[in-house]
Amino acid sequence: MTTSHVQPDFFYRALAAGLMVAPFLLLFAACSLPGDGARGQIIVYGHEVLVVLAVVLLALRAAYVLGFSRAQKMAAGDAAPPQLLQMDFR
Repeated sequence: MTTSHVQPDFFYRALAAGLMVAPFLLLFAACSLPGDGARGQIIVYGHEVLVVLAVVLLALRAAYVLGFSRAQKMAAGDAAPPQLLQMDFR
């Protein structure tokens, strides 16, 4: 099996690795704190932050990829430039 050095592949691999390792780091950090109530709250809120971060990163990546492909089509002359505002009052 050969590996490719394509930039999008690296992004998704790095994101997956970060999302797999982050809960363990969060758990280790929470276990080092004294007290029972604070540990649970930090673990729950930390996982919420990880999920939100993953959603935001994937949304930004999708917007970047879609924007780039649209710009590439426009440069090649395959697509018309997007219209700012089209209203049809019938």
